[in-house]
Amino acid sequence: MYWIKQLLGNWKGSSKISAAVAVDHVELSSTRLVFGLNLGWRNETHDAIPIKEVRVLLFLHKRSVEPLRCYPLERFEHVIGHQAVQKTPVRPFTLPSGEIHTENLRFICQEVFEIPPGTYAAQIETRDIDGYGYINRVKIRIENEVIYRRSEEWK
Repeated sequence: MYWIKQLLGNWKGSSKISAAVAVDHVELSSTRLVFGLNLGWRNETHDAIPIKEVRVLLFLHKRSVEPLRCYPLERFEHVIGHQAVQKTPVRPFTLPSGEIHTENLRFICQEVFEIPPGTYAAQIETRDIDGYGYINRVKIRIENEVIYRRSEEWK
């Protein structure tokens, strides 16, 4: 079993949106990968940006090989006093002008695969209602450990 331990550092993509991300939890089975991300965006423009779509591409091999495509499954929130996660449907959201907006989203990839330990590139793709796309890139470190519902950072 493998655990995506953390995303390394903050990242910045387009000049309109800067972002940061942290892995909250990961569930890996023989048929799917589900992981929760704490995402934060800062809208650097003077206008609100309505977001309709977010997806993650995980590059397990060289960039010339097709990446794993991961799509939003649901929003999540931790239940205080329990080790449970409350889930709600994903809805479009708006990045307010000059402010930071955060979302806790669970993503799913339904491909069957083996993930060897190592560091991999990931790409967060965000699309607004007008069809403009914003791309942010990060590195993910995968370690051979027991899978936890929540990362060590949250304990």
